Amino acid sequence: MNDTVTYNFSYSYNLGSAAQAQKEEALIAFDDCLEFPLPGQRILIRSKHSGRQIIVTNDVLYSLHLCREFRTMTEHVEHLGRHIPELENEQEDIRQALSSIQQAGLMLSAQNKAAGIQPAAPEPSPPQRLCFCILSCDRTESLSRLLETMAANHRFLAQNRYYVVDDSRQKENRDRNLQLCREFSSAHGMELRYFGMEAQNKILARLKEQLPEHAEGLDFLLGRCQDNPAIPSYGRTRNWGLLLGAGRKVVLIDDDILFQRVEPPQNREEIAITSKPRGAEFFRSDSEWHALYNPQNTDPSANLFSTALGATLAEALSLCETKALRQQALRNLHPTDFPHVEADSRILLTSCGYAGDPGTTSNTWIYQLPERYRKRLLASEQDYRHHITARNTWLGSFAPAFRRQLSLMSPMMGIDASRLTPPFFPLYRNEDLLFGQMLHFLHPDGLFLDAPWAVPHLPATRRQWKKDLALTPQNYGLLDFSSDALALEPPSFLPHTASERLRACGDFFSRLGGLSEQMLTEQIARLTLGLRSTQACRIDQVLETGKDAPDFWKNDLQKIIQSNKQSLAMPLPGGFQGLPGREDGQRALARALWIRFAQGIQAWEACMNIMQEIQMEAS
Repeated sequence: MNDTVTYNFSYSYNLGSAAQAQKEEALIAFDDCLEFPLPGQRILIRSKHSGRQIIVTNDVLYSLHLCREFRTMTEHVEHLGRHIPELENEQEDIRQALSSIQQAGLMLSAQNKAAGIQPAAPEPSPPQRLCFCILSCDRTESLSRLLETMAANHRFLAQNRYYVVDDSRQKENRDRNLQLCREFSSAHGMELRYFGMEAQNKILARLKEQLPEHAEGLDFLLGRCQDNPAIPSYGRTRNWGLLLGAGRKVVLIDDDILFQRVEPPQNREEIAITSKPRGAEFFRSDSEWHALYNPQNTDPSANLFSTALGATLAEALSLCETKALRQQALRNLHPTDFPHVEADSRILLTSCGYAGDPGTTSNTWIYQLPERYRKRLLASEQDYRHHITARNTWLGSFAPAFRRQLSLMSPMMGIDASRLTPPFFPLYRNEDLLFGQMLHFLHPDGLFLDAPWAVPHLPATRRQWKKDLALTPQNYGLLDFSSDALALEPPSFLPHTASERLRACGDFFSRLGGLSEQMLTEQIARLTLGLRSTQACRIDQVLETGKDAPDFWKNDLQKIIQSNKQSLAMPLPGGFQGLPGREDGQRALARALWIRFAQGIQAWEACMNIMQEIQMEAS
């Protein structure tokens, strides 16, 4: 059909005269709503959380979909005029329509939310008992380097526990790590406990003895996979870290970092409660970020990183020395996250950023950075070509940032293990992404806090991103697929308690493992299409908002968009990146791993309880 689309904003909402519009500086956004089609090109929209509802025309609903970000009323009117040419000269009609939607209770107010989340001093409590777990695997030189910087920058306290959790496959590396722990303990008058294969096997045997019906699942979560360096097992050591810290606050530390705080390279931004990812700065040499070391505040695990764990949002804001929360702090909060952010939301996880190698296998995130982080990246075409392959950045948050979901891995992660957490998937990459999604599922109102500093991440071998990597069609690995599948298809009605939700997670992975060949292949295809189309839309939005950017940047964005569009017509993958063999074998392996993960999940809470008993016996 070639009919011209018209936008009728004179539609009567049967609300009487619209209330006086809010002050122009108030930030508002269209609520997260269910939509029910009606005859006559009308839609009933109903808030998923407040139950408020209204009937609107299709064209009004289309316009409301463009109002999902917090803006002032004037900004919304201008935004709609730019994106819908037919409305360019209809500003008063747009304002009247949005005011009517606001009167109906379907526009969220950042101002009201901020007023209900004001800083509150934490109640006096005993000193925090932290459990530091350094995760190591066949990198003895990196471990030694980390311990040297930890000795220089960290104050070892008697109430804390300190472990090296060793997953080394080579015996000589295990022996060397054990010796490092002994030497370090002797030199610094503290106990750095070596937790290697022998200790792991001993505790695993006890867990299986007490939970014999879950032996296979426990072996999967905690047992050693075949000593194949091609199979990353980062999640396995993280599971042991959670168990060693059961009942405490846990700090998981990768062994290829320096235990040194690196400040943001830009001026501090305002505290944010946000749904947006991290920011970045780019360097030509390590010396640039070396200059950002903080000699007065060297310990990256101190202060907000550890004290905010387990606190409420109101208490964490007080720890940030914030006197009052301004509505601007919520400008980038998505409507789906809005109702879950309250003053009593708990901080379940803390993290910090990367200085040096950002740890990501792909550089596609660079092309989605907000404009304010692109200044140095786009200083010249020569700099730009260097930065998109060099893997030398400051990647993190430039102010305390509270989120509902973990967006990127962190080389140092704090977890409140005094509350029920899920286990990590023990094999393959993106284990922290899946863990964050599961933690979000267990505690829907919990928050993650990104501290505004970084630690140096210095892998033993200098790495670079491949040229034109962003032009490669995006495919799923096993764990990022698992994370997105859980996010997209949670139960319609969440169970009430975290324990029940953990069991529901187990049921979910059991169902994934039971999918037929046809259903799993279709699920992979469907999610891959969503992944690629979302990527194209995001890059297109960056291109739309960066019209003053250099041509070399815009040309690359257009190439990425074109590549993504072409990939939508290509044969879709039927397997997973990083798994061995042909696609049918990859699907079979995935189903088997999901089943075993589900078995382990069903035993996990009991494991955490038994481990607390073991720790009490040992002390």
